[in-house]
Amino acid sequence: MSFAFGKLLWGPLASEMKCLPLVLEVILCDLRPRMLPKGLVGNGYRAIARNGRVLLAAPAPLEEWAGQPTRLRLQIWHKAILPGDRPEPFGLLMCLRKLGRLQTGSMLETRLTPQPEDGFALALDLGGNRVMEFRRRESIKTEPSK
Repeated sequence: MSFAFGKLLWGPLASEMKCLPLVLEVILCDLRPRMLPKGLVGNGYRAIARNGRVLLAAPAPLEEWAGQPTRLRLQIWHKAILPGDRPEPFGLLMCLRKLGRLQTGSMLETRLTPQPEDGFALALDLGGNRVMEFRRRESIKTEPSK
């Protein structure tokens, strides 16, 4: 992974991987505050992060993903700036697919936060001073009920 992508994606899980793509099973948070929907494109929906460097591709609109078990794939997004230009690495492409049922084991949960807290597995910069933090389910802090 080149240095430029290290500014978008970091954390213990990122340092363990040799290259992209990275496929994770996650419970997604609501991404609408950080992603600008671009609508239906072909058979799927697109959204772009506020930093312009993360493109989301999914078979359903953003509002249907919050709280859903999802297979998330991160790969390099190649983009041609002008017609006829050769596509070059520009950012990260985040592809989503629904999982049929809740999986156990290595499921991660996500949340939007200004910066990742201790114990996070992965962080993805979405712009606007917010990152999407990926955290193993067993390391999520819960408040005691009062």
